[in-house]
Amino acid sequence: MPITLLRITDFRNLATVELAPCAQGLNIIHGQNGSGKTSLLESIYYLGLGRSFRSSTSSRLIRYQSDKFSIFAQLLNASERLLTVGVERGSDGSSLWRMADKDLASIAELACFLPIRVINSQSHHLFEAGPVFRRKYLDWGLFYHSERFLPCWRQLERILKQRNTLLREKRPKKELDPWTDELIKFSLELDRLRRDYVQILTPLVLEVAQQLLPLSSLEINYHPGWSEDRDYPSVLSQSYAEEYRVGHTLFGPHRAELDIKIDTIPVRHFLSRGQQKLLICAMILAQGILQTTYANKGLIYLVDDLPAELDLPSRQRLISLLSAQGSQIFITAIESETMRQFINEQLDVTMKVFHVEHGNLRSDS
Repeated sequence: MPITLLRITDFRNLATVELAPCAQGLNIIHGQNGSGKTSLLESIYYLGLGRSFRSSTSSRLIRYQSDKFSIFAQLLNASERLLTVGVERGSDGSSLWRMADKDLASIAELACFLPIRVINSQSHHLFEAGPVFRRKYLDWGLFYHSERFLPCWRQLERILKQRNTLLREKRPKKELDPWTDELIKFSLELDRLRRDYVQILTPLVLEVAQQLLPLSSLEINYHPGWSEDRDYPSVLSQSYAEEYRVGHTLFGPHRAELDIKIDTIPVRHFLSRGQQKLLICAMILAQGILQTTYANKGLIYLVDDLPAELDLPSRQRLISLLSAQGSQIFITAIESETMRQFINEQLDVTMKVFHVEHGNLRSDS
């Protein structure tokens, strides 16, 4: 659901900000470094996911000398009806989530209505950091693609926590076995969901990647988290002794990996930082296409500092592909004239431009 109205109070350096973005098209937010551009994107991200993409400490998001922040938005649903959502977070750790004037028990309820993807300076972690980032990429897409994912994932997290406790405490095998049986059941289900998702996602990634940067021999392979030449129950039965020694479950979907290579070489060793960013954009755009096709839910794209690491032609190709999806897009940049000129001359897309200065916002459209 696109955002038609956003109201932010005491978030980072934004005292009171209100904007009415275009629901389908480009929203360009420009201003100098430190003006509040990224904070505006961060507030949208927080509203949809309940966390920041810049800090793990929510208290740091509250404006100096304020005791709480609030974010309010109006969303436009498929029936063209407005839905109100909001969040408050206090310096004492209290939080309140509301949708249509009702309190929410879980942020997952809101996330279903507000799918958000961010492209920023941290996106390169997808390739350069550990497997957890690639698992999160897969599981984000599965959250929207399959109704079975979330209950399966939650059960698996609960089982792993209990099983690891028993392993640390060196409990008898007869106490561990029932949890091992449950682990096998939900691990195989999650593995199947991930494999199916990768199978339909990969062709889209390859297609979009070719439009952003010519690549040869791009390979995307999924590994389940255990040796694929043995079935999972056998792997577990043969690893009891080692698991007791280390005190945790050694094999399973929590160790899965998405292996991305070009000519058998990991992309982090093959591509420049700018090329990596374009490939990451292709992977995110492919998820957006898939979600629109299968779930009829368009993404909200947050692109922070578009010019960073990308030359002008690359930026133009990315903007063209983003706008072609018909989604709501927020893009920050220090200057906007080159971008505005390209959009006006080359693209048939709705656009609004906003200028941020010292935490204040005005419309330039």
